[in-house]
Amino acid sequence: MSARDPVRDRLAAVLERWSGRPTLFAAAVMNVITGLGLGATIAQEVFGADAGVYRRCALLLAEGRTDFCGMLYSPLTALVARPLTWVSPTTAMVAMTLIGAAILLAGVMLETRGRAPIDRVLVAVAALTFAPVVYELLLGQTTLLIAAALYPLARRPDGFRNGIPFGIALALAPKPLLFPILVWMLVWRRRALMGTVVATLTLTVVGIAVVGLDQYREWISVLTGAGRESVAGSFGLSLHGNFSIWPLNPATFLLACAVAAATLWTIVRDSSRGFVAALLAGLLLAPYSGLYAFS
Repeated sequence: MSARDPVRDRLAAVLERWSGRPTLFAAAVMNVITGLGLGATIAQEVFGADAGVYRRCALLLAEGRTDFCGMLYSPLTALVARPLTWVSPTTAMVAMTLIGAAILLAGVMLETRGRAPIDRVLVAVAALTFAPVVYELLLGQTTLLIAAALYPLARRPDGFRNGIPFGIALALAPKPLLFPILVWMLVWRRRALMGTVVATLTLTVVGIAVVGLDQYREWISVLTGAGRESVAGSFGLSLHGNFSIWPLNPATFLLACAVAAATLWTIVRDSSRGFVAALLAGLLLAPYSGLYAFS
């Protein structure tokens, strides 16, 4: 029988003492300071930037124009965003922010069921003031909508219908950072993967039928031919602050290969760790990952 290690036992006691509510409180306070500090600094510059793009693209689609409106999502997204054109630009921006916040709060309520009310409040504060989430909510981005679509895959057993929300997300916003999730699904959620594929293809066919093939041709042309600077310029944004390892050069190519290999190894070995690895790989290997993507 091995001797007890007093240093290790003392460390374990300290960690147990400060785990739980003290840790939640510390995380909430830290996020309030950093997240709200970031928000106060950038709010005037970025508030509603992406929501404005969705609204502008919806207006152009309603007018029957095929101009590149600054959005790399599918033309079907502009159709879905049509309600944003029924209100003022400011109202549309606020609406997108509130939708994101509502999704996040719903997720917190689901994940903290059975815990003490004070703990649930601390988790909600920590989540809402997490710096990438603050940036996401200010922009009016769609990342939290995509996170909601991923929730059934992560929290429910494999099933055809659990893949449908993710298929809808892919049909509307086929972001490169999502594709490692498909690899994870191929190993651990094959029935859900079928639901994803069917939903994506069905909505794409519906989108072509409703908005026309020309809109999709224009979209594909933008995806494959638009220069990165021109894409950024159409959003009125710069490319500073990229968190991915692109653009590739010999050094970053080797790093990308290492990330891909480690991700595949982790996915094959364990479902939960593989899911997290797929999310991280998407952030690192996407051609461009902004801070909000970490939400």
